[in-house]
This record gives sequence, C-alpha cells and structure tokens, in this order.
Amino acid sequence: MKASKVLKNIGMTLMLPVAVYLFFFILTRATGHTGFGVGQDLQTIIYTSVYSCLISQALSLNLQTGRFDFAIGATLVLATIVGGKLGYDWGLGPFGMLALVVIFAAVLGLISGLVYVILGLPPMVVSLGLAMIYEAAGFMFNKAKGVKLLGKIDYLIFSKFPNNLILMAIVLVILVIIYDYSKIGYNRRALAGGQKISVDVGIKEKKNAVLCYVIAGALLGLAGCVYLSKYGMVSPETGLSSSSYFMSAFLPMFIGSTFGRYSSQPIAIFMGAVVQAFLTSGMSAIGVSNSLMTVINGMVVCAFLIYSCNAYKLVEARMFKEKLEKANLLRSKQ
Repeated sequence: MKASKVLKNIGMTLMLPVAVYLFFFILTRATGHTGFGVGQDLQTIIYTSVYSCLISQALSLNLQTGRFDFAIGATLVLATIVGGKLGYDWGLGPFGMLALVVIFAAVLGLISGLVYVILGLPPMVVSLGLAMIYEAAGFMFNKAKGVKLLGKIDYLIFSKFPNNLILMAIVLVILVIIYDYSKIGYNRRALAGGQKISVDVGIKEKKNAVLCYVIAGALLGLAGCVYLSKYGMVSPETGLSSSSYFMSAFLPMFIGSTFGRYSSQPIAIFMGAVVQAFLTSGMSAIGVSNSLMTVINGMVVCAFLIYSCNAYKLVEARMFKEKLEKANLLRSKQ
C-alpha cells in the first residue's frame, strides 16, 4: 500500500512535465520543426528551468504567507552587480563570487525583512520603497556600468550543464529540509494556513518573516549568478523596471502549490519551472510570436490560479459523494 502511494505521488509529480514535453515533441515533429528538446534547445530549457525555479522559490516563500515582495528583481540585480564585480576584482574565483553574491543578497533580504517588521506597513508598500532604493544603489555602484564579465569563461560556469543542475539539486535538497523537516518550514506552513490562529498559539510571525526574507534573498543571489553566467553581464535597472525579473516566476509557483501535496513544494515548483520552459521553447519552435506567447502564458497562469483557489470544492464534492454512497449502502442493507 505504501509503495503504491509513493509510485502514485511520483507519477502525479512528473505527469504534467512529461505530458507537456510529449505534446510539443509530437507537435513540432508533425510540423517539421525538429529542434525542440534536443541539443542547444535542451540546454536552454535546463537553464530556463533552473533560473525560473530559483526566483519562483524566493517569491513563494513570502507570497504564500501574504507578503508580496516587489523588491525581488531589485535585490537580484543589486546583489549580482555588487557581489559579481567585487568577486571578480578580488580574484575570488567562480565559487568565491557565488558566495559573495549570495551573502549580499541574503543581507538585502535581511534588510527587507527588518524594515517590514519594524515599520509594520503593508509588505507591498515596504517592498516598493526598498525596490526603488536598491535600484538607485545599483545604478550608483560602479558608475552605472553594472557588472560585465563577458569572455571571463572561468567565472561564467553556473548556467552550463551539468553545473546548473548540480546547483539546483543542492538547492532542492536544502529547501526540502527547510520546508518539511525544520521549525522554520512548520511555522511558515502554519502562518500560511492562518496567521491570527498561528500567532495566538505562540508562533513568532515576525521572526519567521525575517528568516523567509533572508532565505529568499540567498535564492535570488543564486539566480543572479546563473543569469550572469548566461549573459555575462547585469545592468542596473531604474523606474521599477527590475520587476521584469520575477514576471516568469508565477506559473511555477502556482503549479507548485497545486502539485506540492504529491511530493514537496520545492520539487513541485521545479517541475512547474520545467513545464514553463517546455511551453516557452515549444511555442518558439513552432513560430509563436512573443506577444501571443505572453497571452498564452497568462492564460495558463490564470487557469492554475483559478484551480488552486477552487480545489477545495472538488474535495468537498468528493467527500459528499462518498458520504452519499455510504448512506445509500446502509439503506439498501436495511
């Protein structure tokens, strides 16, 4: 019984990515496009999955407990610019640079968390203000040049296969431990289920919020290094344009919240990022325009949002049906 449940959970976790991949594999071959899911396209899919997953994990840490962090993109940009530039100038090597970027991003997350709990303002208001401050700091640093490591191949290793997948595997193991086997994860789930009740029973919401901001910041530092490794540069953003960095993070998060009960939410979010990468790559392969692609992605996000908000109705209907069947069975025996 236990083995069958494990197999069922594995199957449900992998079902959507496999279905989307097979759909586009068949569609692209039928329309004469043979580049989907192989060679360079496969490497792009892996990169996109890892990058989107890291941002989505950071977004979900706070959003699912009612805190929308608008400074996610600004945190990623500022930490990558400062940590990447200093790491290269100091000759720390790729892993030293990675550590420095992650530390800077975690510190920025700590600042965001402390400002939120100290001021007691709505998280949207706080994060908007911090986003503008972080963007201005990134613009001022290095005379608005950002960080440019074009051609520095020995530093740009985190977007390449298999390094990106190894990094992702390590992150997922750590996140699963935090989510499912630590007090931080337990308190976070309780707060997501009901903050007032959780606080009333002794859970420290402010402490948990700060820790979530710090962990989210570290994840954004990793995402920044992956992005820098892919493109060789990160430019400063102004006018809240840094928000574009997390626009692709919603679909993996909603897929993760839908399928997270079959495995662990971090794993389900990664599966969601893989689904999104397949969607993007598959639509590009068959010639879908960027504008139409944006519309389709938005429709998919809305579909998962509607489902996740109304999933309890399906559970209620199934429970009612089971009770009705039991009642009919008892009447038939009488």
